[in-house]
Amino acid sequence: MGRIAQVSKVISEGGYDKIFQQTFECLPDEKLKKAYACYLSTSHGPIMGVLYVSTAKLAFCSDSPVAYVTEDNQTASAIYKCC
Repeated sequence: MGRIAQVSKVISEGGYDKIFQQTFECLPDEKLKKAYACYLSTSHGPIMGVLYVSTAKLAFCSDSPVAYVTEDNQTASAIYKCC
């Protein structure tokens, strides 16, 4: 997803705060401090997404699904997120 499409998604979904709360489990008093568009460097190459900095955690969520191979040699894809 390009930056223009990503900005459109943020606007349509109510801002980075809403996306952060929907994507990650948040503590009741946790507040998002900043969100940065970035690339996460992995052994399989860079993954474009958003880095979230909150009062309780540092989290990353990819902009689009990342392909991977399952245990039974099938190809699947999922949004990459970590915190």
